[in-house]
Amino acid sequence: MEKKTPRKIPAKRRIFTEILKENYTIALTLIDREMSETGKDPELLYNFAICCSRTGNHKKCVSVIEDLLEEFPKFSERDNAFRMMIYSLIRTGDYKTALAKTEERLKLSLDDIILLSLKASALEKSGDTKAAIETHLRILRLRPEQKNSLNSVAYLLLEGKEPNPEELKLAMENIKRALQLDPENPAYLDSFGVLLSKLGKPEEARKAFEKAITKAPTEDIILEHLKKLSQTNRQAT
Repeated sequence: MEKKTPRKIPAKRRIFTEILKENYTIALTLIDREMSETGKDPELLYNFAICCSRTGNHKKCVSVIEDLLEEFPKFSERDNAFRMMIYSLIRTGDYKTALAKTEERLKLSLDDIILLSLKASALEKSGDTKAAIETHLRILRLRPEQKNSLNSVAYLLLEGKEPNPEELKLAMENIKRALQLDPENPAYLDSFGVLLSKLGKPEEARKAFEKAITKAPTEDIILEHLKKLSQTNRQAT
């Protein structure tokens, strides 16, 4: 009886299978090999950029997307490619370029929530807290249930400063709404702890921080807030 020759798995299918399994390093190797044999392919370049981003090689991600957009200006996932490039620019610390790219895309899509969120992130990391808060408030006018913006407004109003009564009120409204939508989120619990600390409720703040730590035990910022609260309590006594 004649043996059947096993059918070769198409290269793209194998690549996408590895990506779905989060085997990004293997996928990178397969994509590189496939393009060296068959030439540049927009779908492969896009997924190459995704793998670079997932493995933390954000500079390479940016350069791959720039190549993709130049070679294939009509690529169907162009908007997502721009968003990924902006995210990677933020991760590399190039906030100026990230903001410029974001503004460029917002001219084409004024109320794009993802682009506005990326803009807010770049503004926050570049130190422009006021503009970051304004951008999050713009997002909330468009989408009042946007949890991350609810939390970010609260946190940015509170962290590293003494908020005035109006800021405290707005922070409280936002973080309470975020926790109603996602009560177990460690970032929101952490912001709630900061709020309680500012309100002079150290014991309640400690409970919020400790609950946040159980959800995200390796998150340094929560540990830092808990340590700061303990130091303040010792000084008060």
